[in-house]
Amino acid sequence: MPLDQDHEYEPDNTPDHDPHDEALYGPSPGEPGNIDPVHKTMPLGEHIEELRGRLVKALIGTVIAAIGTFYFGFQIIAWLAQPYLQAQEVMGFTPTFIQTDPTAGFTSVYLPVCLIAAAIVASPWIVFQAWQFVVSGLYEHEKKAVHILAPFSTVMVVLAVLFTYFILLPVSITFFLKFATYYPEIELADPNPVTNLVLKPYMTDTGTNLPEDFDYDSRPLQLPVLEERPEELKEGMLWIDGPTGRIEAVIDGKVRILSQRTTRLINPLPQLGEFVRFAAIMMLGIVAAFQLPVIMLVMGWSKLFDPTLFGKSRKYAFFACFAAGAILTPTDIFSMLVLAFPLYALFEFGLLLMKLGFGDGEMFPDET
Repeated sequence: MPLDQDHEYEPDNTPDHDPHDEALYGPSPGEPGNIDPVHKTMPLGEHIEELRGRLVKALIGTVIAAIGTFYFGFQIIAWLAQPYLQAQEVMGFTPTFIQTDPTAGFTSVYLPVCLIAAAIVASPWIVFQAWQFVVSGLYEHEKKAVHILAPFSTVMVVLAVLFTYFILLPVSITFFLKFATYYPEIELADPNPVTNLVLKPYMTDTGTNLPEDFDYDSRPLQLPVLEERPEELKEGMLWIDGPTGRIEAVIDGKVRILSQRTTRLINPLPQLGEFVRFAAIMMLGIVAAFQLPVIMLVMGWSKLFDPTLFGKSRKYAFFACFAAGAILTPTDIFSMLVLAFPLYALFEFGLLLMKLGFGDGEMFPDET
């Protein structure tokens, strides 16, 4: 179509982009002083090489951490087992674990614990390498967010581990051991006449191997029954612990349990490998759940979701926290409550961060 030569055309001064897009995606590449994204793009081969380098560095960091965890492996295992043994001691059970597999001490306990501990210790370094790979393709204002989110995620991992070990794990252990004490004790001293008649041929005569002229001392040995251990321990001291019925003695400056016989119907003696896996799975779930504020902060900052929608869904979030508490913890209600309420507090904290990130961008301001 021919142009009308008498008609004057005014230039279009409409900006090429919406200022709102600049707030979301950064400055336009054509503006002075800005880096053209074309110059920031990397060929696929360089991306793969960068990824390989970051994976190698993350692996090296994990191996270095594993050297330390394997060196302190037995101390780490003792640290993990301590809450259960302490609960056994208080509840009157023999504080010990068992292992039925002769190789389990290494394959089911030492090796997995050291590897998991190495991954936990190296997790900040692994997260740093992951962000370093992503940050190469981001704008400067986006890099600021990365520098905040990476340490924030690491702090939440540490808080999750501490919460699991010092609060949630002791609550779960105490509930199950306390429940085992409700089972009645079985009377073994006086069997009924029929049972006594059947068992009589199998009863051991304790005096068959003694000489005929052996002089029996009919006087009973009387040991003191103590409610608490003596404050001042001396070598060779011997007593009966009143609450547990154990015979204890001081040997080599330490209190040793010489004998303990229980008539309880249930005497929990779990395998160490099973307990370690139980604690590790619980801790892994809590670590993932504690990332909720980090995820909500990213959703708010990226403006993918409106925080007002989450604010109107508090009742559903409350229900979801209780559901997560029931899934991530054992079957007791106390552990579920101990986890559900902190999870909801994390939701409210994440909602606050989400609103800050969704606001006018002051949380991650652009560089001028």
